[in-house]
Amino acid sequence: MLKKAYILLFLVLYTKTSAQYSYTELGVSAGPVFFKSDYGARNDFENFVKNNGFSIGVNYYTTPNNFYGGFWEHIKLRFDLTYMKADLKHYGEWVAPERTNTFANQLRGMYGSTETINFGTQFEFYPLRTDDYNRGEMFNPYFGIGPQINYVSTKAESTLGKLGSPITTPEKYMGAYKNESFWVPSVCASVGVRYKLSDYHALTAEVRGQFYFSDWVDGLNPDRKVYTENKANDYNLGFSIGYVYYFSNVRFY
Repeated sequence: MLKKAYILLFLVLYTKTSAQYSYTELGVSAGPVFFKSDYGARNDFENFVKNNGFSIGVNYYTTPNNFYGGFWEHIKLRFDLTYMKADLKHYGEWVAPERTNTFANQLRGMYGSTETINFGTQFEFYPLRTDDYNRGEMFNPYFGIGPQINYVSTKAESTLGKLGSPITTPEKYMGAYKNESFWVPSVCASVGVRYKLSDYHALTAEVRGQFYFSDWVDGLNPDRKVYTENKANDYNLGFSIGYVYYFSNVRFY
């Protein structure tokens, strides 16, 4: 399904730009990521803030420039290659210092991490119009959405010893953890703004949410039929600052 979506996206882009000029841009971006997973108490602010990491990426943009006056002067197509890493632990009421039972001690001993290499594309819509060269506004807001394919590497460990033993592992996570690498699709949505420094240079600021079509991205996945608080797949929220360089026109044939 994801492969068909990419093929369709390529055909649309080719049809719109064939035998025409298109602006191209190259950008870099980096920033913090806050990961929502099966670690920690549900809806706990400390849990969300402290289970964090960072993301860095390279972004390539293309913009058909001969549709001025219509829908296409508000659109950029963006291709992303990013790397993300987050360190994860249990936070919240179930690991509070006053809790001294076995379950709380096991939770406090658990820790993990997730690393992802992400490939994807995104349609960006600019309500004013795109900012190619001397066009557009100095401050230019946008929002975007698009699919991603992610190569995920997970780790789940404990300071009490190897996970899998009743001594080290809470019953909730027995048979519900893994240390593996695998592919997972996701979808991203973003809201951002560009600040144009000159005809060829711009800065970006973006808030981005990423929802994975798997609950294994953090390395944990308790049985939802038994542990009903486990309601959603893993997702993250990130903030990034970036730089974009505008290249000369590229002709498509």
